[in-house]
Amino acid sequence: MVSWLINQFPKVQTLCCVSAAAVVYARQGSNATLSWRLPQPAVREFTVRRYSSDIVIHVTNYNKVDITSTYRTRAEFTGNIDSSGSGVFSFLLYDVVWNSDHGVYSCYRGSPGSRGDQMSDCGQVLDVIRCGGRYTGSSGSISSPNYPGNYNNNLYCTYIIDAGETLITLVFEEFITQPWYDVVKVYDASNNLLVHLSGNRGGYTVQSAVYYRVVFTTDSGTVMKGFKAVWTVPTTEHVRFGSYATLSWTLPVPGTREFSVCKSETKTCLLHITGYNDVRAASDKFTSRVRFIGHVSSSGTGLFRFVLSDVTWEDAGHYKCYRGSPGSRGQIIPDCGQKLEVQGCGERYTGSSGFFSSPNYPGNYNNGLYCTYIIDAGETLVSLVFEDFNTEVGYDVVKVYDASNNLLVQLSGNRRGYIVQAAAYYRVVFTTDGRDVKEGFKAVWTGM
Repeated sequence: MVSWLINQFPKVQTLCCVSAAAVVYARQGSNATLSWRLPQPAVREFTVRRYSSDIVIHVTNYNKVDITSTYRTRAEFTGNIDSSGSGVFSFLLYDVVWNSDHGVYSCYRGSPGSRGDQMSDCGQVLDVIRCGGRYTGSSGSISSPNYPGNYNNNLYCTYIIDAGETLITLVFEEFITQPWYDVVKVYDASNNLLVHLSGNRGGYTVQSAVYYRVVFTTDSGTVMKGFKAVWTVPTTEHVRFGSYATLSWTLPVPGTREFSVCKSETKTCLLHITGYNDVRAASDKFTSRVRFIGHVSSSGTGLFRFVLSDVTWEDAGHYKCYRGSPGSRGQIIPDCGQKLEVQGCGERYTGSSGFFSSPNYPGNYNNGLYCTYIIDAGETLVSLVFEDFNTEVGYDVVKVYDASNNLLVQLSGNRRGYIVQAAAYYRVVFTTDGRDVKEGFKAVWTGM
């Protein structure tokens, strides 16, 4: 969040002295309380400033606090500083406004005119939410203002989705904004940008996370319908061959005293649960490969979550909960389990240009492949060209999809030079059978 604020407001020179966790959220028009414990040793005189320039508070003699004239009718000191300058420094800011209150509040040594050094660990970030909201839980929905009517100009909306420890997936069921100018950016809990969307991107699925921050900004030009997005616990987990998979679901109520987690296709059991929450590997085969990381209560409720390491093709399938021991073949417990898909090759790419190729290219690819290549150019329209393409006709196939999962083309045989219609997002799936192999393909994409 702090690094994001730096990018949004270039005049902030540094946030070296404000904790990255020190962020308070307030909706425009409401009140905000900013609070922090004063650092030691205490400072006799300092000022609290917004973005190092707007002076809010002046402190003298360690604990004499004066609100400056600009903020006198809008701020109230509520802290408890002792005569030695230690304690909690907090103040209430009334009727917050985005353009004048949103930002970084920091402490600077000396009087208002001295421009003293910034003090370490003294200050807080105020994020004023003009529209949006904060949401919790494993499922829900958000939409742009006025949806399904047109949104407004000059918006800055922040939607916080916090599912705690539950892994969720966010899907934009509908998405229509002015291309390039009215934009949605989605971040994870570590402030990594997961996706940058505009234009027509209905059906876009964001990678799974436990926390999303969705920021919607619009300019003063054309307005459109906007978006509706839903989040749910994913029914399918996608992992790469040889990596690890995290499968997760909330246990149904009432709890079950004894059950097993098994792959439904083969009835291979990974975990055996007894006494509601005593979780063990179902056999020696999985003792070194399965690690339970959930938190099931003594009544058998809570988050059931485990990590499966060194994933192979044989691990792919539907994992379900069966009542009783691994050998009892008990009834399936509804709403308990998840599907695992294993991808053998492929990658995710961003940017307006780049290239990718089949495994071993220009040597021959392998049999039994399932490769997925994701190309996400954000707002940039790109063209995908297969500069070289030679596969077993009819059996070793490339399929190209757009962001709405529409099939753009299916290729096999000799299709060198094929140009796929322009898009901002491609999902390229390459599958091979168990017979003949060839040199495969090389593809490049460039902005238009």
